[in-house]
Amino acid sequence: MDAIATAFEARSVSKSFGVVQALRDVSVSIRAGEVHAIIGENGAGKSTLMNVICGRMRPTAGTLHVDGAEAQFHSPGEAQRAGIAIAPQEINLVPALSVCENILLGAEVTRGLRIDWRATREEALTHLHAVDDTIDGEARVETLSKAQQQLVQIARAVATKARILIFDEPTAALTMRETEKLYAFIRRFREGGGAVFYISHRLDEILMLADRITVLRDGAFVGELDPRRATKGEMVSLMAGRDVVLSHHMPRRLEDRPVVLKVSGLTRAGEFEDVSFELHEGEVLGMSGLIGAGRTEVAKCLFGLTRPQAGTVEIFGDARPVADPADAIARGLVYLPEERKQEGIFPLLSIAENLTIATLDRFRRPAWMDFAAMGRTVEDYVDKLRIKIGSPGDPITSLSGGNQQKVILARWLSKNSRILILDEPTRGIDVAAKSEIQGVLDVLTAQGLSIIYISSELEEVLNVSDRIVVMHEGRVKGTPRTEDMTQEALLQLAMS
Repeated sequence: MDAIATAFEARSVSKSFGVVQALRDVSVSIRAGEVHAIIGENGAGKSTLMNVICGRMRPTAGTLHVDGAEAQFHSPGEAQRAGIAIAPQEINLVPALSVCENILLGAEVTRGLRIDWRATREEALTHLHAVDDTIDGEARVETLSKAQQQLVQIARAVATKARILIFDEPTAALTMRETEKLYAFIRRFREGGGAVFYISHRLDEILMLADRITVLRDGAFVGELDPRRATKGEMVSLMAGRDVVLSHHMPRRLEDRPVVLKVSGLTRAGEFEDVSFELHEGEVLGMSGLIGAGRTEVAKCLFGLTRPQAGTVEIFGDARPVADPADAIARGLVYLPEERKQEGIFPLLSIAENLTIATLDRFRRPAWMDFAAMGRTVEDYVDKLRIKIGSPGDPITSLSGGNQQKVILARWLSKNSRILILDEPTRGIDVAAKSEIQGVLDVLTAQGLSIIYISSELEEVLNVSDRIVVMHEGRVKGTPRTEDMTQEALLQLAMS
């Protein structure tokens, strides 16, 4: 690429962490007015590359160039002064501060030695409304949904007035409505001469948004694709280095199967009202809806994290109220939360400890722990769920997101759970790992496991489910069979 036309370029960048080589001789560039997508499986080096570009990390080798001149970034602040900012995948906001305070944190408008809070608020709202005009700028961040927090974080990156923005999985927590607003902003930003590095596991949006696609595998550049000609199959094969068969669930007939979970008139003021549905043995029951629909709130109530004000929940015919999560687990119902890193894994523990922590009593002997039996259990589930690990003693954080999710799944399968509530189970997971997890769930439901599958991705919930509970503002709008629905019909029902 002509250096004069290049807004930014990374040349032969490598990054190692001890003996682990995260990046190997990677070169990427971007022009003004371009969206350059970076794709690859979990662990391919995408986020590491972006962290080098935005000044969070120093490269072990290689150089960075802004407008053709070599640059060195020792901090994100230096990168921002060069016109580069990142909206990271993980939420990095101050919960107790307001939306406006977070957007201009450290960059407030001043008058002499004091902060001009009125001017700061007005400027912050300008940046917020460029991304989403429905979020209250005075609301404390801790009161917002995860999707709203993600949009605030994007507005915070926009507020740096950078000409090169890095989006790392920006739509992972967003529903279609919020995603469309982000797309509209990116198009306006690009038309104004801005440039975007865009990381996403959602291949449809890559093909729709990107001007170029760079593929990484195992920390190395493996190819560049033209989105006007590339197919999803080609993208997946290049990412994985092999042919990947994308799983597709065939909806099952459920009329003769016993009901394992019956929810009737479940109500919790301000969250959901009069929610009713049934889950059959061996069924995948999808749950879809826009932000604020109440899906996660219903899931947490079923699991005993909150209590309903009205309605009943029958688990295998037992209508006793669920006292708490321990009671739900004892009755065979388990909830896997959407915030895997915050609420799912124990980051300081090993893979083996994370997998067996719910069943430690099985390995407890009068004066010792039977680590041999524990090891056999771990090996069994690693093999059964095809979990890619180095050693069971490695930290859980050494695994990719998809393999972490499999460990959490194995934890509860080893507990003999019979009903799983999965809340955004494939968020932040690459398409190959997503297909593997969905394939595993298909096998498990064939063996009698019943699943409630919550997802913001309409294509995903249609692909994995037998039926779908569609919610809007805390109410159930319908429970259609998947073969009777399209993405457009599902969205229309969710917005009605």
